[in-house]
Amino acid sequence: MIFMVLMIVVPIVMTLAFSLTDWNLLTGRAPSFNGLANYIEILKSPDFWHSFGITFYYTFLAIAMELVAGVLLAVLINKDFRGKGVVKTIILLPYMMAPVAVGMMWMLFYEPTSGFMNWLFTTIGLPRSGFTSARGSVIPSLAFVEFWQMTPMVVIVCMAGLAALPEDCMEAAVVDGATPIQTFFRVKLPMLLPTIFSIGLLRFVDVFKSFDLIYAMTKGGPANASRTLNIYAYEEAFSYYKFGLSSSILTVVFIIVLAISFATMKLKNKVVEV
Repeated sequence: MIFMVLMIVVPIVMTLAFSLTDWNLLTGRAPSFNGLANYIEILKSPDFWHSFGITFYYTFLAIAMELVAGVLLAVLINKDFRGKGVVKTIILLPYMMAPVAVGMMWMLFYEPTSGFMNWLFTTIGLPRSGFTSARGSVIPSLAFVEFWQMTPMVVIVCMAGLAALPEDCMEAAVVDGATPIQTFFRVKLPMLLPTIFSIGLLRFVDVFKSFDLIYAMTKGGPANASRTLNIYAYEEAFSYYKFGLSSSILTVVFIIVLAISFATMKLKNKVVEV
């Protein structure tokens, strides 16, 4: 409890307190209370809403890919076959890597002139792409890297959920003549929904506040096309020294994550009851 208070509660309370001040290192003045002025300023700022949209776009793409691929891989790996241990190890390898290292590696893959991805695109007859150097492709490119690294986490959790499912239901479906596809969609998937909701919520919280991977790869560029809310808050604090304004942005991020988490839990309870 002491650790939780010191490492979580205290920083949250301090961030909330700073968000109600005009703390700016460039002025040379001590922070003074300014009420909701910072919140009014950011809610009126086009930059804030631009970053807001980018954050949700990035989060939706990454989570959608992770959940679909994670559930399918978990179902496939859950079967008995030769080399299962090797396959599981290969799938889990990206999850063991540091996000900054992953970002630097994929920047080499995405290099427009001599990178592996454009070589692959050219080989299979697809047009070359700018990936992280083009405004239109930077967010999908970043989301794919997030998906590549973090899908193993979804696989692990879904495999645990599949292992806990009762065998009686699957056996009854087979006896009734259900095909493997029907068994998956009518039996396994409904019973796996609580697990999918749980890992989906965990991944939403993690992706929505993502910073290290994006900063390592693009630093919010090109032309702020990948500047998420966390990158925006970082720039306001450490480029313009507006710590009060930055704290208000982070407080809004915290409120959004909290609200969506509660809504997801409510939806999960309703779906599970049905």
